[in-house]
Amino acid sequence: MAWLVRLTLSPRSLPVTTGLLDGDQLHRTLMRLLPDDLGERPRERGGLLYRVEPGRAGVGLLAQTLVPPRLAALPAELAATARDRDLRPLLDSLRPGVRVRYRIVANATKRHGNSAVEAKRGKLKVLRGTEADLWWLRRATEAGLHPVQVVSSPVDDVLGARETRHGLTRFDGVGIVTDPDLLRTAVAEGIGRAKTYGCGLLSLGPAEAP
Repeated sequence: MAWLVRLTLSPRSLPVTTGLLDGDQLHRTLMRLLPDDLGERPRERGGLLYRVEPGRAGVGLLAQTLVPPRLAALPAELAATARDRDLRPLLDSLRPGVRVRYRIVANATKRHGNSAVEAKRGKLKVLRGTEADLWWLRRATEAGLHPVQVVSSPVDDVLGARETRHGLTRFDGVGIVTDPDLLRTAVAEGIGRAKTYGCGLLSLGPAEAP
């Protein structure tokens, strides 16, 4: 089971540190959606994923949970509107061959290998452009989704714990479901790194026939 929470925020309610969205602070605020008794790794157990979506009419925020979200626990000044819906009908409708629209903001990275200079070996490299597109194609395929269209857009970096910057890319497009169970798992667990800081939430919706 999964729930999607849609919030309309005032731009002033978004935490910003040194000019970038403070994903660590926003994560701590959104954790209020989850109950307090989830034990270790509460974000993973509660399935909290989120994505900020700036728009002309304000700032939208989508948050997904695997337990009923506690909207009343959010700070009253955070959002002008807040509503939630059960994602079960959407997830149950996934079948092999079904076309879907998708959107994800992801932290596309890879580790530097032995051919890199010593100072970079084993460290993460943020992928941009074509390298990021190839990363998404690989991860989507592993998640049971065959992308037939990919539109990638750069997104401002986000700050994590200890003001670590995380590079982001947004991927939009249309794909064909190849393995519904894998895809449901990817929706529930997210894709890639930096899930705590607004990455990895995979949104799906019906797509028109070609």
